[in-house]
Amino acid sequence: VFHLLWNISYYLNIFRSKKTMIQPAPLAPHLEMEKRRVTLLFILLGFISMVSQLVLLREFVKTYHGNELIIGIFIAIWMILTSLGAWAGSTYRKRIRETLIFRGIVILSVIPMVIYVLLIIITRLVLLPGYEPGMFTSVCHMVLLTIPFTLVSGFLFSYLSRTIRKQKVDAGFYMLDSLGSLVGGGVFGLLLVFFLDNIQVLAFLFLLTAIMVVVLFGYPQRKAEKGFLLLAGILVCGLMMVPRVRFGMEGLRYNGEALVESKDTPFGNLSFTRQEGQVTGYLDRFPVLQSYDLARSEETVHYPALQHPDPDSFLLIGGGFSGTASEVAKYDPDVFDYCEVNPWIYRLGKKYLAPPGSDVLRFIEMDGRSWLMRTGKDQYDVIIADVGDPLTLGWNRYYTLEFYQLVRSRLTPGGVFGMHLSTGGSYVNVEGGQVLASAYHTLSQVFPQVTVVPGYATYFLASRDTLSLDFPALLERNPVPTTYVHPDYLDAGRLTFDRDQLVERFGSGEGSVNRDLWPRLFYMNISGWISRTGGKLGAAGILSVLLFILLLFLYPRLKTGMYVAGFTGAGIQIILIMVMQSLYGFAYMVAPLMITIFMGGLVAGTITWKHIWHQPSTPAYTALLWIMAVLAAAGVILLKTEQLFTHRFTGQVVIGLLNFLPGVVVGSVYGLSLALSEREGSSGIGKLYSADLAGAALGTFIPPVFILPLLGVSNTLILLCGMNVITGLYILTRWQKR
Repeated sequence: VFHLLWNISYYLNIFRSKKTMIQPAPLAPHLEMEKRRVTLLFILLGFISMVSQLVLLREFVKTYHGNELIIGIFIAIWMILTSLGAWAGSTYRKRIRETLIFRGIVILSVIPMVIYVLLIIITRLVLLPGYEPGMFTSVCHMVLLTIPFTLVSGFLFSYLSRTIRKQKVDAGFYMLDSLGSLVGGGVFGLLLVFFLDNIQVLAFLFLLTAIMVVVLFGYPQRKAEKGFLLLAGILVCGLMMVPRVRFGMEGLRYNGEALVESKDTPFGNLSFTRQEGQVTGYLDRFPVLQSYDLARSEETVHYPALQHPDPDSFLLIGGGFSGTASEVAKYDPDVFDYCEVNPWIYRLGKKYLAPPGSDVLRFIEMDGRSWLMRTGKDQYDVIIADVGDPLTLGWNRYYTLEFYQLVRSRLTPGGVFGMHLSTGGSYVNVEGGQVLASAYHTLSQVFPQVTVVPGYATYFLASRDTLSLDFPALLERNPVPTTYVHPDYLDAGRLTFDRDQLVERFGSGEGSVNRDLWPRLFYMNISGWISRTGGKLGAAGILSVLLFILLLFLYPRLKTGMYVAGFTGAGIQIILIMVMQSLYGFAYMVAPLMITIFMGGLVAGTITWKHIWHQPSTPAYTALLWIMAVLAAAGVILLKTEQLFTHRFTGQVVIGLLNFLPGVVVGSVYGLSLALSEREGSSGIGKLYSADLAGAALGTFIPPVFILPLLGVSNTLILLCGMNVITGLYILTRWQKR
């Protein structure tokens, strides 16, 4: 089958009629445009592509419950499809009229709004309440929805690069497209995201495109058509600015519930719904709070608090509106600090839910982990993490070794830490057992005393002092009023027996410690998610690696370097986004900025490579790949510095710099590759662009999904370092043989 497909054109020619097979001549540049119009055209194309990608990325994250792997998968699919479009544009041999090109650009600005509406329909009719979309389902939806936009955008770039008359073939078009992407990412990430919702941004993009096309490019030719296009842009944008219209569209996602609030926050989309008096908060459509849950609230608070003889200071991370704050108030503490994993939960939730009842409660305007990192003197008798399961890296950051070390440093002598995982009950499957074991062994690395309270959820208690499961005796010592944490329901002997049975399954725990830069617990949950939904992660990994190797050997020498540089740059970028999420928790806001920073590096690289290398040469080309290897190795060192974990601003600057510099290298590799392959003519622009996107697509998918879970962040970067060293040697050796 492989042989037949590989030689399909040969076999097709055999069965064709015996006409003389004339190879059509390459398409010569024929489009005449002023330099200013060419500049604006490519900038506009990059601007539309970047803004659409960033908005739709947020929409897909929201639709598929905010799993960070969705970010990598979405970007990979986007780049693969754009690469296919670019390849088609580099080989297409028919002339396209200028008017059709501008019509395609207008259509390109409309497609994202159509995708937004289709996502709402999918949420309403396909992703029914209680349904958990699997990876295969998510990928299919992404491909089908994004294929019209990505194929057209990739095709337009390559086709225009080939057909616009220009004196010299260089990286100018690539630089202009990247500049448009940089401007689009900057405008969106630094301005629009704070004032407009996603659909409003897309409507504004359509209006801006209509104005640009009509005013700057004179399309359409007829005045009536120009007026209609501008009127359509104004009406659509104005309609989406009406709060009731936008709110009504967003409310369609929540079948049977009335949407009362929806806001895009740095930590994700936060929405509140009301149903028969019950208020529920959703973070990226994943429920994070309910108005009151007495049994769970009592267990969350009293299991750890009763361990302390006289708890006088509390830190509660999350869950305040679900009833845990009211349970803490029963101890009449002198100090009661309350943080949320997303501070907007409190800011918005207090409008619809009764504020946690305690006169001494102090709400901290930052997420819980950031508060522990910043405070130096505040110590607590009891710290409770009432956060969601580590189904995302944002939640996983509250289950890592580094977080537990922060907790221990903020506990008083004899202080107690409490947390829970929803996995529990009379039967725990294999994946659930692995998750519980990882959490237990990670805690045990930090605290000398760790115990488990089994139940419908599994509660973990940790301290420097001895812990007890004899809750009837503990309640006699500190008789707080309770309903479910009560001697009538809790038998010390039974709890001890169940605890011992569960802990026996945990094993030695070698290789299961969960860390910020090696989020094993997160990947265990991902594995369970894929297993529950019938997916096969191993098969996808094998196929993607085989595809990477196949393309590595199929590409010519220069395109191999472009392919590997794109793979490494994108791999470093997506890994750094995940690191940012693990450390600081706001990838929802940071991902667009990280992509923008990388695009800034691309622009800088395409501009500066001539000034650094002066003359294009294969040794210079190889040196760029080795510089990329050095950057990957430097990332290993910098990501292990203490400043990254204890100083947020310093850490963000370091991560941003590690993201920018690979972009500079990728842009330089593109410019140098094009200069070295001028004999291919203008078609080489599109082919190199396609190779870059193909490598970037696999780079956003293979490292975070398959390599990072096995090796961790540091070893993954070391692997990328070695790959660039070997590729550079390969290219240099082939050049010397010639």
